[in-house]
This record gives sequence, structure tokens and C-alpha cells, in this order.
Amino acid sequence: MQRYLISYKFYDGKSQEKGGEMLVDWYEGGGPQNRPDGYEVHSWIFMHQNGKGYSVVSANSLETIWRQWRPWRVFMDIDIQPCADLEETVKFFK
Repeated sequence: MQRYLISYKFYDGKSQEKGGEMLVDWYEGGGPQNRPDGYEVHSWIFMHQNGKGYSVVSANSLETIWRQWRPWRVFMDIDIQPCADLEETVKFFK
């Protein structure tokens, strides 16, 4: 599996509010237990004050990632980049 850095930012406050409601529904519906096969989350951070978040995942394909993230596209810009390892990604944020 390849490791990816997923960066995302809500379009505006209204999108962030609707996305938050969707996140609650997702968790109440089983959330992490319903992730697609071949998709593993290593780290996740969301900075509520500015509507930005980052996640490092391993996935067997970009299609697997989009099965997880596609519903969120109406609320945010999503950027997916390959990364070599978690240490490399942490350096990116320092």
C-alpha cells in the first residue's frame, strides 16, 4: 500500500457546519468501522478554528481514497499527495 497525505479545507463557515453534521452522522453510522478495505489511517488532525485538516493514510489506490472522501467534496477542497513515510510528512508541517 502507498502512503498519502490528504489536506483539506472547508469552503466557508456554512460548509464547515454542514460537514460537521455529516461527520456526526458518519460516526453514529459506524464511521471508522465502515472504511473501505485497503484504507488505513495513520494520523488525523483537524484545526477547527480555520477549517483545515490533515490526514496520513495508506491505501491500495486513489480510488479507495475517493470512496472514503467523495461525499465530502461538496464541502471542501481536498488535496491528495503521496508521501514516503510519517516522519517525512511531519517535517512538512514543522
